[in-house]
Order: sequence, then structure tokens, then C-alpha cells
Amino acid sequence: MLWKSLIALCVIGAAVAEQTPVFLWGANSVAKPSLKTVSQVEFAEQLAALLEDHMVVAFEENGLSSKDFLCSNSQAQSCYAQLQGVSPKTYYTSVENPSEALRSVAAKREHNSIDASGKLTTPAKCAVGTALFVTFEDAAESREASLESHDAAIAAISKQFECKVAYLYLAAPSTAPVVQRRTRRDTAATTGGIMWKSTNQFQIFYTALLYNGNPITVTDLKLSNASSTKLSVVMDTSDANKPITFDVVYNGGYFSLSNLVYDNSNFRSSGVNAPTTFSYSCGNLTLESSAVNNMYNTLSFKSLQLQAPFDGSYKENFAFGDSWDCVGFVTPGILMGLFVVLLLLVIMFVGVCWMMDINTMDRFDDPKGKTITINAAAE
Repeated sequence: MLWKSLIALCVIGAAVAEQTPVFLWGANSVAKPSLKTVSQVEFAEQLAALLEDHMVVAFEENGLSSKDFLCSNSQAQSCYAQLQGVSPKTYYTSVENPSEALRSVAAKREHNSIDASGKLTTPAKCAVGTALFVTFEDAAESREASLESHDAAIAAISKQFECKVAYLYLAAPSTAPVVQRRTRRDTAATTGGIMWKSTNQFQIFYTALLYNGNPITVTDLKLSNASSTKLSVVMDTSDANKPITFDVVYNGGYFSLSNLVYDNSNFRSSGVNAPTTFSYSCGNLTLESSAVNNMYNTLSFKSLQLQAPFDGSYKENFAFGDSWDCVGFVTPGILMGLFVVLLLLVIMFVGVCWMMDINTMDRFDDPKGKTITINAAAE
């Protein structure tokens, strides 16, 4: 029974694993037979060796298959005119979970995207040992035109890095990891409230600010650059002795709030973060302080929206980027759906195991033997 269960698990695992083509260039790599599937462990070991003295940039193409590399445009030219000229290069016909293999060995991971104009939405820095995952934001166009524009964008971006970089062109995983992007939402309205700005580095909007349910009046906002990846913000209030202070920290393409203090209380703000090209927004953000005598203080922002681009190319009084909402994707409805799916998978697994345990009978009636006779008399 045990070995049959293991076989069933292997079959299910093989169905879940994704095997996609991978095009690698910019570094020497070991060639593999085209009919052989490179396992995730083997590919991860190869990438780990590259990360020791290279930066790895992975361009993730939605629905990439081997047929895409045979793509040609209306002039019968290859959609990958730029990638054809790179060297050294290696093409793997089938690799098991290549994106997950890179994530498993990269200690430092960053995420970025290429907009419709073919440029990175956030400037990328060259750093050996870093894995940069780049996705594409496509406009509505044909597959051939999309691949051709991606080829040109990849060629242009590859010239921006000055250190040793190994490039991967692979299929985007069908199931994105947690660190994957949320769906873009419409920019929240910035009317009927209070807006504070500091040059092109930081701005915040809200309609009301409450401390333990009591309104707070902010009189001024001051900003100081603690470092290139950290901003210190001071919001003076009507009570001169009680300013609101917090830090805005940049890490891996995201900005986040930390060390928020008001009235000598430290508030938890770990969930306030967003990509630098987005603006963080929340209809009702309530932050709690650490417990003092079993009492909690609360600091509430109504219709909050804030952004710290950490990019000198932004203009003063810049418009907020697309909204990165504080409402998560895992709702009760999603949890119920996942539970039902899990339950059905368990039922299917048990059913398959039972079916595999069905055996033929080991004893049969003897047709040459004495027939069983049952005498029945009418009463």
C-alpha cells in the first residue's frame, strides 16, 4: 500500500511541475541534450555557480514555448533578431521550474517590469549575486509583435548593466510566488483631504488623522535624507511636543514604513509597503502600538495614500502612481475555495489509492465439482 501511495504522489508531482524552454546568454554554461529535461535541482546548482561572480537577470515571458522561438514577422524575419546575435548562448529545450530554481539559490532577489515603451519601470542597479526578475507589461497586440518588441526591449536593457551579468529568457510561472505582484488598481482620489509634499521624494494624502479616536492636526512636514535608501519624515502637529515621526526605507524596489512614533508610542507599520512606482493606499489604516498596562494606542489614517519613488527623475508635485491597495488577495471566499479544492484532491488521492489496491479473486467455483443442491419443499 505504501509504495502505491508513493507512486500516486510522484504522478501528481510530475503533473504539477512545469517544464519550459530556457535561453541563457552572457555566461558560459553546460550544454544539455535537447531531448533531456534538466531537473530543477540540476539547474539550480548551475545558477548558484553563476551567482558567485555574476548578476542574473531573468526575463519572464508569459506562455513562452519552444514554438515561440520559431516566430517570424510579416517580413519573414525572426521575432528574436536581437537575441540571435548574442554570445555566448545556450538553449535548453526543457527545464523543470526554472524560475523557482533561481529563487531557491538567490539570497537577494529583486523584481521589476518593462512598460509598454520598452523601459524598466524602476532603474536597476548592477550587483553581483543578485537575481533580478523582469516581467513585461504588454499592450493589446499580436503574439508576433509582442515577442518582437520584447526582443528589442531586452537588447536595450542588457546594455545598461556594466558588471558581469548572465541573462535568462524563460517562461513566467503559471502560479506566481508570494513575492509576486498584485493587480494594479485605479489611483485613489486625492480631493477633499489633506496633501503634504516634499520635493520629488515623498508625498502623503489623507482625509482624517485620529489618535485613539481623537483628531490630530498636522501643521508641517519635514524630510531628511538619512541615506540613499532611507528617508526620515517628521510631521509636526498642533501639539509641538508630539510630532509624528517615521522612516521610509527602500529595499528591492519597494518602499516601506518603519519606526513610526507618536506620543512616545511605537506603532506597528510593517504592512505599509509598495513598489516605488506605485502609491500605497488604504481606505482605513489603523496602526496599533505595543501594549502598555494591557492598553493599546491606535493611530488611524482615513483614505490614506502615500508614495516615495526613490528616483531622482520624478518631477516635483508628481502625480501618484497606480494604487497598491492594503486589501490583500486572500479573502474568506478564496480560503473557502482552496479548502474545497484541497478536500477534493484528498478524496481523489484516496480513491486512486483504493483503485490501485483492487486485486482479482484468488478462489473460483470448480465447474467439474459437485453441484450444490438445495432442497426446498412446499409447506
